[in-house]
Amino acid sequence: MKLTDVGAPDRSFSRWLSDDEIGQVIAHKRGWRLAPDGRVIAGKILHRTIASSLAALSSAAVANRWASRPAEPRSDGSGPTHMMWGIVDARSDAEIAEQI
Repeated sequence: MKLTDVGAPDRSFSRWLSDDEIGQVIAHKRGWRLAPDGRVIAGKILHRTIASSLAALSSAAVANRWASRPAEPRSDGSGPTHMMWGIVDARSDAEIAEQI
């Protein structure tokens, strides 16, 4: 199975990132890769499935408050996305996969 490297999004954190982009940021930071079927995989030898997709990873990140996009009245969607790196980095791949 050939895995694809996940690159960080081109856009800045000063704007809201889309769901896929939040997943991209986390996967890139952790060194995870994408399988041909879209799953997020950890490990180079033993491939452990972390999430079924970048969107699933993003949804779990927002639900678990690893990432947040504060709601602002009459916002045009250009507010900042905040990543809680201390929370993400403190968890093992297995813990993150369990919470997704």
